[in-house]
Formats: sequence, structure tokens, C-alpha cells
Amino acid sequence: MNEESLGDLIDRSASLIGRAENAKGGAVVILGSQEVIYIRSVSSWDDEIVGKQVIIKGIVRLEKYIPNPEVSKDGAISQGAIGSQYVLDDAQWRLA
Repeated sequence: MNEESLGDLIDRSASLIGRAENAKGGAVVILGSQEVIYIRSVSSWDDEIVGKQVIIKGIVRLEKYIPNPEVSKDGAISQGAIGSQYVLDDAQWRLA
């Protein structure tokens, strides 16, 4: 991966290397910098890919990808994430 952070790559095509993992919001890649990027076109990684290093290419976006948590009248809090998330569009990947 470039030494640039994801923040430096917004709206640019990038090639990244990281560990494929599944999160509640979908498939992610955790980069060496511990930054997390969601892969828009992948709801989850197959079991044989989870935990392995992958090389992914695509366009880095920063957007509200995961809904905010909500509090119900009785105080129950739904799952969600506050703020924006990094997302990779037009993703292509392979094992590293």
C-alpha cells in the first residue's frame, strides 16, 4: 500500500493491501495502518478469504455508509456507526 492514508486517497483510484474481514456492515479490509475500508460490492468474504492478505483496487470514497444507531422509546439502542466510513467502489481484488 501507499504510505498515504485513506484520507489522502478520497475520490482517487488506489491499490491497497490489507487483511480481509467480515464486519456487521459488510466486507472490509483492514490496512496495515489499522484503517478500515468497506468493499461496496461485497456483502461478506468467503470463509477461505477471511483473515488473509488481499490486494484491492478501486476508488476510495468517504461517505455515510452505515446508518447511525437509533434509540427507541424504551431506551434500546440499535447497532450502527456515527460518522462517515471509507468505502471502495469498483473493487477488484486478489489474494496477496
